[in-house]
Amino acid sequence: MHSGDDTPTTRASSCLHQSTTAWLRGGGDTGQRGELLRLNMRDMDLRGAALANANIRECDLTGADLSGADLRGSSLVSSVMVGVNFTNALIDFADMTDTDLRGANFTGASLNGADMWRANLKGAVIDPIVLHTLLDCREPDETSAYFALTKS
Repeated sequence: MHSGDDTPTTRASSCLHQSTTAWLRGGGDTGQRGELLRLNMRDMDLRGAALANANIRECDLTGADLSGADLRGSSLVSSVMVGVNFTNALIDFADMTDTDLRGANFTGASLNGADMWRANLKGAVIDPIVLHTLLDCREPDETSAYFALTKS
């Protein structure tokens, strides 16, 4: 992590990062699964953080930099992540239910199997194909009402 601030939240985040990294490397035998609940983590620099399978619920990460972070399988339920930078982050199979993602940047992020039920994506930068895949959208076929209305 790259933050120069020495605050309780920064220290907690650093401990989480180290503990989670040990847990992941040791196959669950050392360290522990990361858990952060209801913390103010606004504007934190978490570039490249190893937070796979972490429980980061109901946290405020507004403006945080999670570019290149590994969040695979993490729970980010009900967190506020307005304007978060997720560029090139690994977010596969993460649970982002009820998460406020307004203005977040998902450029180059991997979101396979991510759950964004009731997430607010207003103004988010996300590849349209990735978004349609997340929302399970399909092109209308000849039997759809849309096709019937647009056919000349």
